Amino acid sequence: MNDKIRLNMHWEYFQICRENYKEYNLVEEEIDGHRLSHDEEHIKQLNISALYSRRERIVLLPIIFGAMCLEAFIYDYGAQYLSDAFVKKHLDKLELPSKFLIITKLVTGNEFPTDSQAYEGLVKLKTDRNKLIHFKSKTYSVMEMEKVEQWHHDMNLFLKKAMMNSYDTVLNVMSELDKLHDEKTNYYAAFEADAECNA
Repeated sequence: MNDKIRLNMHWEYFQICRENYKEYNLVEEEIDGHRLSHDEEHIKQLNISALYSRRERIVLLPIIFGAMCLEAFIYDYGAQYLSDAFVKKHLDKLELPSKFLIITKLVTGNEFPTDSQAYEGLVKLKTDRNKLIHFKSKTYSVMEMEKVEQWHHDMNLFLKKAMMNSYDTVLNVMSELDKLHDEKTNYYAAFEADAECNA
């Protein structure tokens, strides 16, 4: 009889990722609503500006917590099948994509597909997260407002794509894991069910 329980945080991290992904989309709808409103122009711009600020804060959470979810998950997965000591000593310092390649190969004997959306998403998520963690500021002259606006536009596009990739990658990775286990596991269904329960 197994009298031990493993505790993990990947479910909570995924819910933070998912809830803020959903909230981001609601804020986008609010912004569109204000653009189409008949309010006076200065009122409209004030409302939109406040929502832009809120959107910029919200968009960061799915990126960071999607990565945290996958980091916590792959450690737990490896520790369950290979042991905590082995993962800590030999695998824990690897980059996120490498952890999924090596740990799943050791556990299943099958290769994690590097030509899959899941793997491409892991690589992009690693890059996006690192870009945010090691963010580099940029200076513009007060006479370069067009460049400032372009910087904000480009940053918003980057963050939105990074957010969508982070959320999708969690689910894509779980789907690939089920395939590696010959569909004898329910990783994808568990994440989807957990998301639906909290919708």
